[in-house]
Amino acid sequence: MAYTRTHIRLDKTREIEDFVRNLNSDGTTDKYVIENFDGTLRADARSLLGVIYMTTDYEDTYLVNLSNDGCLPSFVNKYRV
Repeated sequence: MAYTRTHIRLDKTREIEDFVRNLNSDGTTDKYVIENFDGTLRADARSLLGVIYMTTDYEDTYLVNLSNDGCLPSFVNKYRV
């Protein structure tokens, strides 16, 4: 099944920490993942280690909401490419 993706960029450790903190306090139980450009590799976007892994190993990363397609918290706009 195809999902709506949002291209994001997290360059600094502080950005990654803030992103994960905000996502974990969004008030939902939605399942978010960070995936590479072709969607073959994914990591839990609520996991600090998962997001660090994806952003250091892949230049292009995308945020996906697997629970509620297309719905993303407003703070994500800060990280859109």
